[in-house]
Formats: sequence, structure tokens, C-alpha cells
Amino acid sequence: MTNSVFSRQNTMESERNSPPLQLQLNSAFAASYGDVAKTALGIVGQDMAVESIRTPDAPDQENFPESLEVRGRLLRPSADVFSRWLTEFNRKGFTPFLRQDESAAIAGTGKSVVLQVLAGVVPRTQSNPWINLALFVVTVLSTLFVGVLYGVDVPLDPNAGFLELMWQILSTPDLLVMGLPFAATLLGILTAHEFGHYFAARYHKVAVTLPYFLPMPLGFGTLGAFIRLKEPVPDRRKLFDIGVAGPLAGLVLAVPLLFYGLSTSEVMVPQFSAGAMLEGNSILYYYAKLWTFGQALPNPLTGMDVMMNDVTFAAWIGLLVTALNLLPLGQLDGGHTVFALFGKRARIFNWAALGGLLVLGIAGLAEVQARIPGLENVGYSGWFVWLVLINFLGGPFHPPALDDVTELDPRRRWIGYAVIAIFVLIFTPVPLRVL
Repeated sequence: MTNSVFSRQNTMESERNSPPLQLQLNSAFAASYGDVAKTALGIVGQDMAVESIRTPDAPDQENFPESLEVRGRLLRPSADVFSRWLTEFNRKGFTPFLRQDESAAIAGTGKSVVLQVLAGVVPRTQSNPWINLALFVVTVLSTLFVGVLYGVDVPLDPNAGFLELMWQILSTPDLLVMGLPFAATLLGILTAHEFGHYFAARYHKVAVTLPYFLPMPLGFGTLGAFIRLKEPVPDRRKLFDIGVAGPLAGLVLAVPLLFYGLSTSEVMVPQFSAGAMLEGNSILYYYAKLWTFGQALPNPLTGMDVMMNDVTFAAWIGLLVTALNLLPLGQLDGGHTVFALFGKRARIFNWAALGGLLVLGIAGLAEVQARIPGLENVGYSGWFVWLVLINFLGGPFHPPALDDVTELDPRRRWIGYAVIAIFVLIFTPVPLRVL
């Protein structure tokens, strides 16, 4: 190992409190990283009392190749300085990661931090807005199609096959118009949700794609929508803002539309056919019906229930999709929220959500329900599919932000707690049940 000592001038703190700066470079990287160390000191020196700059003795070439480690104490809040650091390091071809110094925390001086500087910059992925537009147009058609099928007074040929039915609807403008209330309600909620993310990312100058809508000419008419970040999120505050902006924007439309839909829906004793599906209750949906109709629905004594019209059904789907996104797992909106709030402690929420979905999934199995009566009201085997998707989409745990030192301010924390409460209110343990 090659050792050398740099002198340092610190305008923010007296030399009496500043130990000598140790520059320790592993000999394998000394030639290339000597200049990088000087560059790093030039970028962070006014904002951080740097105590040492070194490379790992045995660098992990797979996970942290050719990294530089800067240890010291912040002189300014990381929320005020890290964005500038990131810009300057990226300009020179490096990516910084800011973490609490765990060894210092154990020793009782928890204000120390570690800045790890890695060679390379995550390239911004290119996107084609024509793809976004094409997917949106197809999704409009698929939701119109499902909206027409959901209508009760639509003149359709009962003997037509699925493809014939699709052609009949999509080629008849008068029929398509009948699907407009459902499509406009559902796509309005999804669009508000995704553009909430989009504008929050743009506000924080984080590169992001336009929303990608996923069409599906069955079920709900769409698999939802998503945006894709083109670069890492700099810190937990920006991560939080981007994460919660979508659900909150969608709820601004979904809740009023739900109440409007309920106010225009009928209440009667339904005549269910074989294979009919019954929508599940969330706390919000249950009390929305109680508020609107003055009785709990479905009514266990009279058999009365609300016959959801197309607006009610679409708003119910919008709330269901919002709740799924707010599950405190992985890179879902709820995963962003709890990680930004609690950092590493968010894993408690991650494990609790995994365990809860697993229990609900097991309770939804026919073999289990046959042995334990009543579980059909609390169990839903479809959660197994969601658990597989979570694992496929990056796992249940959230990766840290580049700046993992910045914590949320009180206003954001209270908004975060409110978002968790909203999730509890709109989560539906059994979304659909076959009668």
C-alpha cells in the first residue's frame, strides 16, 4: 500500500479540530486514483471535514470496482450539497454514494459519513415517445371495449366469438361511445397517478420517461401503467416526493369519482349467474357505501347490494391499483415511501407485507378453505401471483438512494404517515371472489 499525506485548508472549521488528512491508495490503483483523490477533495472539501481518502485493500471487482472511499464529517446538511457533488462527479465520469459511517456510529460519533466514489456514470436510457403514444391509444381502445362489455343495455350478438365481438365493438363508433364513462374514469385515474410521478421527477430534475400504459382486452381493460426513471434518484427526499406524488394525484380523482359513481348506482338484491364475481371491500369502500346508502352493503340480512355502474367500477379499480402500488414492498410506491421514511428499518414493513400476503394467499387456497370454513371472506390465492411479480421486479427490499444520509423533514414525514394510513384505508384483502 502506498501512503502519503495531503495538507488541507478548511474554511469551515478550525485546524485545531481537523486531523491530518490521510490519503491511502492501494498500489494497484495509485497511479489513476491519485488525481481522483485530489478531484474528490476539491469537490467536497468545503462541505465536509475530510479525514481520510483511500481505496479498499482488496477491492470487490464485481460489486465495487475501482472505488475511492472518502471519510469525514459533514459541515453542511447533505440535502444542501449532495446534488452539486453528484453533478460535478458525474461530469468527471464518477458516481458518488453517501452513507453513514457505521464504525463511527458504533463508537458514539454518529455524525461521520463515508463517501464512496465509483468509476463510471449510469447512462441515461433513451426512450421513444411514439411507443408511449401507441400504447396509450391501444389502451384507450381496450378500456373502451371492456367498458362496452360491462354495460347492461348494449346491443351485442350473444352468439359471437370473442374476436368477432371485438371487431363488432371496435368498428362501431356508436358502441365505443357506450364504453366512454368506464374508460375515461379508469384512464383518468391512472393518468393522474403516472403524471404525478412524472412531474415530481421533472421538478427534482430526475430524468424520467413518459407513462407506459399496458393494454389488455380482458378483465379491467388494462394492466395499469408505469414510468421508468432514466437515472438513479439522488436522495431519500426526492425518492419520497416522486413515490408519493403518483398515489396522491390519483386519489384526487378516484375518491370523488367513487362517491359520484355510488350516488348514481342502484341498490337491489342481485341475481347472480354462475361464475359471477363479487368485488371486495376496503375500509374506504365499505364506509363510502354506508355513507351513500345508509346501510352496510352487501347487507347480510336482506341480501341487498350495490350494482356498480361503469363509473363506480372504474373508480373501484383505480383504488385497487393505487392500493397495490402502495404495498410497502420493493420499488413500488409504498416501498419508496417506507424506505424514505425509515431507511433500513423499512425491512420490518417489507417482511410484514410479505407475511401478510402469504397468509392471505394460503387462506385463499381451496384445500385450506375446505378445512377451515369462513376463509373465503378473508383469503385470496391471487396474492401468490403478486408475490412472484414482486420478486421478478427486483425483490421485496428497496435499494438505497445515492445519498442515503439525508432524512425526511417533518412535513414529509407527516405526509408519509398519512400515505401509510391511506394504504390501510384502501387495501382490499380479497379483491374479487367467485360466487
